[in-house]
Amino acid sequence: MKDATARTGRRSRRPRHGPTAALLRPARWLAVPVLLAVLGALTGPAAADPTGPVEPVSVRLRPATGPVSEALAARLRVHGGDRIRLTEQRADVTLALGDAAFRAALAAPGHGAVLGLGIGATRVLELVGPGCRCSAVRAGVPLAAQLAVLRELMPGARRVGVMLGPDSAWRAPLAGPVGLLLDVVEVDPPQRLGPLLRRHLPDWDALLLPEDPVLFGPGTARLVLLTSYRQRVPVFGPGADYVHAGSVASAAPDNDDLARAALDWLGQWRATGQWPAPDFAGHYGLEINDYVARAYDLKVGPGGRLERRLEIDP
Repeated sequence: MKDATARTGRRSRRPRHGPTAALLRPARWLAVPVLLAVLGALTGPAAADPTGPVEPVSVRLRPATGPVSEALAARLRVHGGDRIRLTEQRADVTLALGDAAFRAALAAPGHGAVLGLGIGATRVLELVGPGCRCSAVRAGVPLAAQLAVLRELMPGARRVGVMLGPDSAWRAPLAGPVGLLLDVVEVDPPQRLGPLLRRHLPDWDALLLPEDPVLFGPGTARLVLLTSYRQRVPVFGPGADYVHAGSVASAAPDNDDLARAALDWLGQWRATGQWPAPDFAGHYGLEINDYVARAYDLKVGPGGRLERRLEIDP
């Protein structure tokens, strides 16, 4: 994986399977890493003192093992350098990857400071509150980032559907930029997803999906993507997995982005003793399914304009 300081290249592996076949096997895809912000180093009051070395923040990652945790640990070492120290023993901060690990870390007696990474909207509302000594990097990306992707690839879109459930990363009301109408449809219970899709898709130029583990999890991907494809309505979002399955494109955080976000949160915690409020990572990659984009006659350029637009809008 490339270092974050060189996240502007474009790597292209063109898919040979369309949206329907992609539901049965991972589509080959084209990824354009996008740097949304240049962030400061992990610092605190002691870090500005030139008289001596600064003791690193000790960090314990939970779960400690598994491919995702190990990949994240590697990126934390790359970006954190000597400012953090990963340990399996007692630590200053526990980094909890995912909802289950976050809940378990907060349930542990005397748990200390806890930062959740990739935490769903419902769990954030449930678990992060006064006195919890915790915060969370939320799962998904902000609406503005996904709109920047959609508007670059579909500049002619005028009416875009957004489907929201109780567990969605975005909350109504939602407002789009001038010239773009966001038609928000709330889906509750999730069993209404199919009928609502069939009813509203003919009215939309595109469908924009938020991160939502219930409404847009693996069990509904076939329904959403095939129904939209038959109606010739491109789907954008909610993340990399959907793009691999047949969505056109999505902004999405990868392990590099989560590691850099964790360092941002740790920097403020060390400097002030307080966690930042829960928020999205602020660093994202761009995933594009080149085959699906071509199937909808969407032109995918070299990426430069899209990168600059994403850096400005969110």
